[in-house]
Amino acid sequence: MIAYLPIVATVLFVFAWGRPLILLGLRSLHILQLEEYQTARFWRWLLRHAPVALDWPLLLGAVLTSLAAFTGVIFVWALVWAVGTGLGVRQTLRARMAEAKKPLVLTARARRLFAGWIVCEAAVGGLVGSGLYHAAGRIGVPLLAGGAAGLFVAGLLCWPLVSLANLLLYPVEAGFRAYYLGSARAVLRKHHPIVVGVAGSYGKTSTKIILAQILATRQPTLATPRSFNTPMGLCRVIREQLHPNHRFFIAELGAYQRGEIRQLARLVQPTIGILTTVGPEHLERFGSMENVRKAEFEIVESLPPDGLAIFNGDDAICRELAPGAKCRWVFAGGPPADQRQLWAEDVTLTSHGLDFVLCSADGQRAPVTTVLLGRHNVANVLCAGCAALACGLSFDDLVAAIPRLTPVEHRLQLLPNDNGVVVIDDTYNSNPRGAAAALETLATFQGGRRFLVTPGMVELADVQDAAHRELGRQAASVCEGVILIGPRQTRAIAEGLVEAGFAKDRLIVTRSLAEATDHLRTLLRPGDAVLFENDLPDNYVE
Repeated sequence: MIAYLPIVATVLFVFAWGRPLILLGLRSLHILQLEEYQTARFWRWLLRHAPVALDWPLLLGAVLTSLAAFTGVIFVWALVWAVGTGLGVRQTLRARMAEAKKPLVLTARARRLFAGWIVCEAAVGGLVGSGLYHAAGRIGVPLLAGGAAGLFVAGLLCWPLVSLANLLLYPVEAGFRAYYLGSARAVLRKHHPIVVGVAGSYGKTSTKIILAQILATRQPTLATPRSFNTPMGLCRVIREQLHPNHRFFIAELGAYQRGEIRQLARLVQPTIGILTTVGPEHLERFGSMENVRKAEFEIVESLPPDGLAIFNGDDAICRELAPGAKCRWVFAGGPPADQRQLWAEDVTLTSHGLDFVLCSADGQRAPVTTVLLGRHNVANVLCAGCAALACGLSFDDLVAAIPRLTPVEHRLQLLPNDNGVVVIDDTYNSNPRGAAAALETLATFQGGRRFLVTPGMVELADVQDAAHRELGRQAASVCEGVILIGPRQTRAIAEGLVEAGFAKDRLIVTRSLAEATDHLRTLLRPGDAVLFENDLPDNYVE
């Protein structure tokens, strides 16, 4: 029996810490997924968050147990083993996947990566454990020393091994991507819908959903859900949701670098392209505004000679880029121009939505009302309207459809509640123009005090601090109270608020949205309005 004691002790110890190690692996996989499986970005996150990324109880228990087993003193190693195993059982019973704003999605790729990580963990932990087992020889308890040391190394290298599995599986993933791309192209050729591509720095999703709602009043329409704007996201929608009865398919085309929109357009082959805006976006990845301009213009370059390019005429860069189109092109909104097809006059921004006169180049005019909030939604409606006309709808169809538009989720969406407080949800994303429009909308609520809750904006590179200071100055002129989430992330917003004369006692800085919400419960009263501007995913949490 005594001969089997080290074996039993080793198995129990490793098994006790198995679940915490698995959860650590899932957490690292979650961050890799949030970073779009980009190894370089994953490592940048890890280097910034290394102290909080590791499971310190696991590492401490494993290394102490290994050292104690090496001594060979039965009382010492038995005591340390008992404490370490007990701690492992306690952690196993208490450990849970942390609540996430954007939870880990166990897609097929994520499952393959997780399996690859397990293989890497077993290989590295096994090699270390076997090495120490043989090195211990007659000293101490070799099996327990090796098993605990293997567990220590597995826990210590958990995050790097996830990135290693990502790299090793790259050829496999490339093969799957090629298969899915070919399959999606075959589905498109078979069903042959009219494809509208929507690109731009901001407003893509809102314009896409508005257009889908308008077209759906006349013909079956499929639009990519949420932000399925990557090659694999588009493939999944096409393969799983596109049916023969769909007359129109609206694809949102997103990009983090040049060439990506061209790749997406090559997949869906749009005949109508919408360029919503061109502005500072993902500058940490694009590198410069010139790269952003060239990347977004790829939607226009990808259109066939008989296609149609629709430009947001209210966007100065869109107006500059439009003459470069090799196909027919029109403006939606903007100053008077021969190419302007639709525009809005007498725009009124209210706390209930938008009122404006819809005008067409052929002389038709009609007053319309929509519950969509925010002045920028006028441009989104006009861009969608131009595309709808190109798809065969009439001006009267547009006039009838606009009042029936419903708010886009998490984009200046009024959230119903029974406490008399107006809650405006603009948490999907944030950019300098969108944040300014959101504050302008907040200013229309006059019944009580106005509050802003925001973690600021991200991926604006060198212009981020300037954009945050301007956001602070704008908020100072609108809000009676501001709650900032993340001291480092929002430092420049606080500076802008103070520069604009905002009283410091009306500014609260928190570390989480939950903490900010707790403060709001003590501050808000009926008649107040609160704007939630942006909500960063977990990889940006300080």
